Amino acid sequence: MSYVYVANFLGGNVSVIDTKVNQLISNIFVGGLPFATILSPSGRYCYVLRPGSPGDVTVIDTKDHRMGATIQVGAVASMGIPEVPIAITHDGQRVYVANNGSNSITVIDTKDYRVVATIQVDDTPLYIATTPDNQFVLVVNSGFSLGVSSVTVIETESNQVIATILLEDFATNIQITPDSQYAYISNINSSSVSVMGIKTKEIIATVSVEDRPFALAATADGQYVYVANSQLFDAAGGNTVSVIETKTNQVIATVGVGSNPIALAVTADGRYLYVANSQITDGSGGNTVSVIETKTNQVIATVGVGVQPLKLGITADDRYVYVANSAETGIPGGNTVSVIETKTNQVISTVGVGLQPIALAVTF
Repeated sequence: MSYVYVANFLGGNVSVIDTKVNQLISNIFVGGLPFATILSPSGRYCYVLRPGSPGDVTVIDTKDHRMGATIQVGAVASMGIPEVPIAITHDGQRVYVANNGSNSITVIDTKDYRVVATIQVDDTPLYIATTPDNQFVLVVNSGFSLGVSSVTVIETESNQVIATILLEDFATNIQITPDSQYAYISNINSSSVSVMGIKTKEIIATVSVEDRPFALAATADGQYVYVANSQLFDAAGGNTVSVIETKTNQVIATVGVGSNPIALAVTADGRYLYVANSQITDGSGGNTVSVIETKTNQVIATVGVGVQPLKLGITADDRYVYVANSAETGIPGGNTVSVIETKTNQVISTVGVGLQPIALAVTF
């Protein structure tokens, strides 16, 4: 069985969608303002992060959709932009939480849900990722308070900081290549992507892209990294997707999409890239999902969805794409999840969920 877990920020709950019938089967009340979700590698557990001082992580068992442990972390706030403040090692043994209010990382042992370490990092950690080989955790410190961005490298064996590397202005998302060799980090204010060698702990390239680069995604074979050039904090924005060839770290294509592309997802077979166009600012071309064929780097379909699509998730068999439409209460077209059938690139179902869905995760 496969399920979609949707965190509803203003609803204080997590909606569960059965992918077999694409219907809502449960609403799990977690309280607070849930704004980030992540699944264990086996798909057995869903971890839900809530802001606060302290914040906390609630564990949901996907077998029966029941709440389990709740673990306190550091001070966490939702910054009003799509964040990735929680990560899990690929063996499922550790969960890492970026506490942007206390500039620290909480490490949770998933065997007994104990906090086993608290690690101090730089200013405003918002994005976090683990290397596929489980050796390192990389934390992007966006620098909201001090105006200086950096990436912190944590060794998972010791839970110690082994390097801190300065980045370009206002760094945000991070994408690690499947071979654990390189990390790509988007820099919104400098219209660039930093490429870091994970072994050397050095920036080996800075790739110029278009305005306001934000979301990142990579193909499963690691040959290409995609960059959504958004309208975040700037109505002009890029409204494009840059395609970086990782072999050369050169942009080989720039693809025009809709208004304010803010989320990306690549199908498991690597054939298609789905782009959520949120249209947070005024204008046209938003509230859609652009479908890019990766072989040609051309848009082959534009799918109308709900209002302010913010997150995407794809089933393991590439059959469906789920789109969280995050518009607030009272705005028609929000508080839903659109289900796109990849065979036809048509919306085959619209599922009502809780108030302001801003994160989702799809089990395998």
